[in-house]
Amino acid sequence: MEAKARRSAAAHGLQRALAAGALIATLPVLFYALTSYVFVLHVLTAIAVAVPLFLFSRAVAFTRACLIVGLALLPWGVLGFLLGMFLFWPAALLLLLAAFADPRRHAVAAKVLGVAGGLVMAGFLAAVAAFSWHFYIAPALAEPHTYRAATDPDTFYDELGDHDERLKQLGATDVSGTAEGDMTYLDVSFPVDLAEPRRAALKREIEQLPGVSHVDLCPVRDCG
Repeated sequence: MEAKARRSAAAHGLQRALAAGALIATLPVLFYALTSYVFVLHVLTAIAVAVPLFLFSRAVAFTRACLIVGLALLPWGVLGFLLGMFLFWPAALLLLLAAFADPRRHAVAAKVLGVAGGLVMAGFLAAVAAFSWHFYIAPALAEPHTYRAATDPDTFYDELGDHDERLKQLGATDVSGTAEGDMTYLDVSFPVDLAEPRRAALKREIEQLPGVSHVDLCPVRDCG
């Protein structure tokens, strides 16, 4: 009778919270993978993490789903390491904690697992915040300090050395050529504190180079 009652019981609120946290932990991963050519795999993995949330009303099925998905995500993260699948490990850990965090069976152990889940979630969110700040927010707020000039590849590379010497005399710190698809660019970096008149003179000099068709400031996230 007790076993039957346990099978028909719903998952505890603490277990639900940990499972919901696991799904939340997949959202930043999906955001960062939006432009990935394997984005579909990330979406399918996130769907697998969501499965236990549909089993809240059945505690036993919920526990099994948490264990199966959580354990499966560990080797999946190893196999798909280069594809970023290891980023689902925090979600996997939260699901494994949710499987056993039932105060109705082991009150003390459930509290310990709940605290552990909170720490995992806090650490994950802190890592996401730090990553977002370093690669997205800070570059977006930083003042651009690179001119990017669209160039003609036939005339650009032949005289790159001469350009380098002349532009550095005007305040440039680095002169390099980059290519993106069919386009070639001349990237000219300068100190952030370079005076505005010298910046304007540097830009005019770049515009007068042979093969240059357009010069503009390049955002820090693209040109560093």
